[in-house]
Amino acid sequence: MGGRMWILLGAVAVLTFLTPEMLPPVWAALGQPESTVERDRAMMKGQRQRGSGTGFSIDRITVAGMVIKEYVSPDGVVFAVVWEGTGVPDLKLLLGEYYEEYREGLSTARNRRPRVKEPFRMKSDRLVVERAGHSRSLWGRAYLPTHLPPGITPKDIR
Repeated sequence: MGGRMWILLGAVAVLTFLTPEMLPPVWAALGQPESTVERDRAMMKGQRQRGSGTGFSIDRITVAGMVIKEYVSPDGVVFAVVWEGTGVPDLKLLLGEYYEEYREGLSTARNRRPRVKEPFRMKSDRLVVERAGHSRSLWGRAYLPTHLPPGITPKDIR
């Protein structure tokens, strides 16, 4: 066998024996289970509060001049994220698998619009992201339109 084959076999062997505790953590993000919200809080070193709305629950993380709300459906999936405060949270962390789609939308918007400070909005079948504000007063929200619980509209996500 060639050297590449041995490397591949070695990698497969290592991955086969890894336990879940040895794998990198999966952070709460859009489309992820509610159980991962605590990992976000720990990663951001923030304070967490639990609240509820009609037909959903809200996990609020307060950290470094920001409030981040993660909306969780009755079936335990994060369907929306909202932030407000003096900065922008780690969107790669919060958007998870949808981050690249957001980044592409942001890049396209920057190339199309003039350099005037106007709210950013991107909408696809899978993801809606809105961002606005000015220095030290920023807000945004991201949600999965196909994951909204019955009776919940985008107006309920704030």
